[in-house]
Amino acid sequence: MTGPGPRPLWDTIVGQSSALDLLERALAQDRVAHAYAFLGPSGVGRRLGALAFAQRLLCPRGGCGTCSACRRVAALRDLDHQSGHPDCRVIAPTPPADNPRGALAIRIEDVRVLAHWAALTPHEGPRKVFVLDDADRMTLQTPQALLKTLEEPPPRTVLILILANPRALPPTVLSRCQRVRFRPLAEAEVARVLEERGAAPVVARRQARWSHGQVGRVASAELEALEAREAAALALLRIPPVRQAGRLDEANLDRDRLAVAGYLDVYWRLCRDALCVQAGAEPGLLFDPDRAELPGLAERTPRATLLGSLATLKDAWLALEGNVSPRLCLERALLGLGGLAA
Repeated sequence: MTGPGPRPLWDTIVGQSSALDLLERALAQDRVAHAYAFLGPSGVGRRLGALAFAQRLLCPRGGCGTCSACRRVAALRDLDHQSGHPDCRVIAPTPPADNPRGALAIRIEDVRVLAHWAALTPHEGPRKVFVLDDADRMTLQTPQALLKTLEEPPPRTVLILILANPRALPPTVLSRCQRVRFRPLAEAEVARVLEERGAAPVVARRQARWSHGQVGRVASAELEALEAREAAALALLRIPPVRQAGRLDEANLDRDRLAVAGYLDVYWRLCRDALCVQAGAEPGLLFDPDRAELPGLAERTPRATLLGSLATLKDAWLALEGNVSPRLCLERALLGLGGLAA
């Protein structure tokens, strides 16, 4: 007896009803735009939404999930940005051709290849779909090259730009895209997704607390690793600044953008929870209400210091998203967080 067949990607998206409703109306009214900007933090379903929309656009039955077209589009989730369908291509940041360890970015050569393929007739579907993943990580010249395609879009072509920071692109680019916003998920929604992917309910609930509403932050990480990262981040915050450089050397964070993002997230939650405690918030509103050091931090730290720390962390996060060295981002954040040390 065989199990159920593959589901349409559209049916697997959780917590994004507003975004899906907007796209559903465009499909129903046959008013699909030539370009979209899928905006929102990473790990909330933007890329999945782009591929689900591609299924709906390329499937003869409007996104059945089981036909050859749907299966090949769905395969793009696991093929490391390689094309599984001739009319659907995913373009993602890569290092320079002459430096495999260089900064990841979408480069002008990538956009020129996109323009070449966009000018061709669809191979087998009614349209061509191009997904630019992490589109806010373009080199300086790339948006201008993309603008030419956006200003004069080839017929039957849909471009989907996925980005977290719209300020990273010129307004001239974004103004030619229809914006679709993807929001952070509720904890219960994250836990449900993790359970569907095989996590035990108790583990899913604990990981959901770490997710910040972003399934992608925890879906591929073990809970023990997340807890170890938090412990390392807090230990780094407690030691004197003169010893922090040595600890950073040991942690080897020079190129680990994901780990540094995790450190910044730990500090953000700590400051945010301390402010909530000062305001008399209920424990249910806190990210980590059981943290032992939270009451003391809230009691001894002036509100202005906590607000300044949050501003410092925001700047560090934007720098990290803008391809600044991960270690440099963390070092600058730690300098601004000196007032939190016990």
